[in-house]
Amino acid sequence: MTPRVQESIKTALAMTIAYGIALAMNWDRPYWAGFAVAFISLSTIGQSLNKGVLRMIGTLVALMISLLIIALFVQDRWWFMVTLSGWVGFCTYRKNISNHSYFWFVAGFASVVIAFDGGTDPVNAFNTAVLRAQETGLGVLVYTLVSTLLWPTSSRAGFENTTRALVQTQHQLYSSYRARRAGRKPEQNKPGRNTQTIAAQYVQLIAQFGTTLDAALTDSSEVREWHHQWRRFLGDTTALFETLERWHESRKEFEEIDLFVLLPNLEAAMEEFEQRFAEIERLFAGNPPQHQPQSINLSTSQTRLQELSHFHKAAFLHARTGLQRLDKLTRNQLNTLLEIKGFSSSTQHSAVPLMPPDKPGTGPLPDPDSMIAAIRAMASLWLVYLLWIYVKVPGGSGIVSAAGAVGMMLATAPRLPVVSILKPVLYAIALAGILYVFVMPKLSSFVGLGSMIFFVVFTITYLFSKPQQGMTRSIGLAIFLMIIGVSNQQQYNFLSVADTAVMFILLVGMLILGSWIPFSPQPDKTFLRLLGRFFRSSEYLVSTMRQDLTPTRLDYWRRAFHAREVKSLPQKLDAWGEVVDTRKLPGTTPEQVHALTTNFQALAYNMQNLMDIGANPQAELLVRELLPDVRTWRRVVQEILQAFSLAPKAGSADTLNERLTAIFTHLENRIEETMDKTREGELSDRDGENFYLLLGAYRGLSQAMIKYAGTAEGIEWDRWRKYRF
Repeated sequence: MTPRVQESIKTALAMTIAYGIALAMNWDRPYWAGFAVAFISLSTIGQSLNKGVLRMIGTLVALMISLLIIALFVQDRWWFMVTLSGWVGFCTYRKNISNHSYFWFVAGFASVVIAFDGGTDPVNAFNTAVLRAQETGLGVLVYTLVSTLLWPTSSRAGFENTTRALVQTQHQLYSSYRARRAGRKPEQNKPGRNTQTIAAQYVQLIAQFGTTLDAALTDSSEVREWHHQWRRFLGDTTALFETLERWHESRKEFEEIDLFVLLPNLEAAMEEFEQRFAEIERLFAGNPPQHQPQSINLSTSQTRLQELSHFHKAAFLHARTGLQRLDKLTRNQLNTLLEIKGFSSSTQHSAVPLMPPDKPGTGPLPDPDSMIAAIRAMASLWLVYLLWIYVKVPGGSGIVSAAGAVGMMLATAPRLPVVSILKPVLYAIALAGILYVFVMPKLSSFVGLGSMIFFVVFTITYLFSKPQQGMTRSIGLAIFLMIIGVSNQQQYNFLSVADTAVMFILLVGMLILGSWIPFSPQPDKTFLRLLGRFFRSSEYLVSTMRQDLTPTRLDYWRRAFHAREVKSLPQKLDAWGEVVDTRKLPGTTPEQVHALTTNFQALAYNMQNLMDIGANPQAELLVRELLPDVRTWRRVVQEILQAFSLAPKAGSADTLNERLTAIFTHLENRIEETMDKTREGELSDRDGENFYLLLGAYRGLSQAMIKYAGTAEGIEWDRWRKYRF
């Protein structure tokens, strides 16, 4: 029996048992228990238990919040709705940024369900809240027992498979980048798997690693025993990806210098990295260690180094810093795994900070996209509420309850078109309606009813068993349970099926209107809006590099906010770029959009690099002598970034190249003059290294801007700004 069949049987059996117990207890609305089973059923015990606990706690919180709102505003429907929608907006915001997003989802939509099902009668509201908690607890308990006793599936195997795929992918990514540096075609890549594909898979596996680790910590004592080490491994893996990407994005700078001449032991170092990655894979395959991490010698040929120009020295130091970080991170990974596998009693873990620590007092940072999601969820809820008040809507207050759940779900999944849920909803209504009208009236006992529930739930779960089909599966099960409306005093009326269909059509219409608040949901318009935010944040970060200002607490907070924007927006732009329909944008190709998102990532890495290095202390002599020239560069870069924030195609790449090249040529001459008149010993080696690293960061950002301008000028942006309905 395949795992797919086993999981389908467990879900169907738990659903049937939950209905049987609820009916035996004469509880109203037994489909609430069915909802709990439908929404927490996942492939492993740990995942299901985690989700079940979050659903139960979220329901209890919703119970308290909804009763409080009813108690305070039972006679004032407007303040009632203002408070309830505010709570839904807060939960939507937290759902988007929290590691326990499902808890906030349940706490939000369940409050709407309890508040509207309870009505204006406090006693009825209390009974409804208690019933919701009882039935949710029943569904969670039944599914937990069934999944534990019947074909129990531990999360450990899935966690190990994910981790094994993760270390294989990071090895492939390193080998691919190494081959490109050497001018060779990567040999390990499968057909169609270029470096961008491998990097994208790496990001997905890092997120999947965190999810499966949480589940494995719940149901696997072996994983839980080493939870500190696994968390450390996740941190090092995330840092390693960023280091590899920065190293790769700086390849153009390194092409102008011969690193193998400047670093005589570089080939041995690269081979040592290769062996470390291979050793990590061997450990996960269950083999004993064959390679202990060796010390890497990155000593420099000083004679060759002195022959370089100042900008080439800067590029070299940037490359060497990346290799040193790669050395520490791969050593940390290997030592951590040796400890987990029992081949080492203690791990020597080297701290590798990605960013300078934030100044104390920066406080929580707002997330604009989560705020937009919260506004959309609140707007959709208000639109449906006003429709329910002023229009006689089929389904009664059920449409408002549905708006709470579906509105929160869609607001936090903005790339999913609202209209896309209408098709599976109507299919589910049609299937459930046929069973409700033609099959259920002929059932005279729970044996027949339970058999029907088991068969339908098994079929839906089996047909939509893939993780990416989770939303369709949940919608299908929820609609089926709502339509059949099982109770001990069963009544049949075809109008209830028709009313439900009309209700969901109206609901989707209101949700479509709500999705345009406060901004257009169209992918191309969202892409432009995120693009503007990226350049505005970049421009602000460059403006903070002034040496003549003492930052305040507010300045630190703003800098932390914009630094996070610059770091996170390229991934969001890449995700939106994938759903931009270039067929409706003549003059734009998918390749151009992909090139743009790659440019944004390069800009982000160079901006982060500039902020990291800019935090290092600089020699007072160099600051004093070169400050006017650096200010000139900063002003020009701010002007360009501001222009990009207003218009993606702000000038040609050739003009931009000439302008920045002239600045750097003058800056290099000024450096020569300053160095020539510097007395021996006046600058330490550390001063010189910090200065050259900063100089390389200036140049790296400038080159990334030029590359972006070259890509952007080939796109017809005017067509992106036109609205289409």
